[in-house]
Amino acid sequence: MSAKRLLGISHTTIYEYMKSSPPILPYQRSENGWHRLIKGSDLIIIRDNPPVKRGRRRNK
Repeated sequence: MSAKRLLGISHTTIYEYMKSSPPILPYQRSENGWHRLIKGSDLIIIRDNPPVKRGRRRNK
């Protein structure tokens, strides 16, 4: 299962979580430097305690 499906967020949001300082979603680079590796335990922590409210803002 992919990280975006588990967390219910887009891939763009995942990259924003990785690029923030300090990173909300820590990762490591693969040996060749192309892939980002995320620990499953970090995904579970983010899933259970989301850093921001999810969903679209609606004007009333």
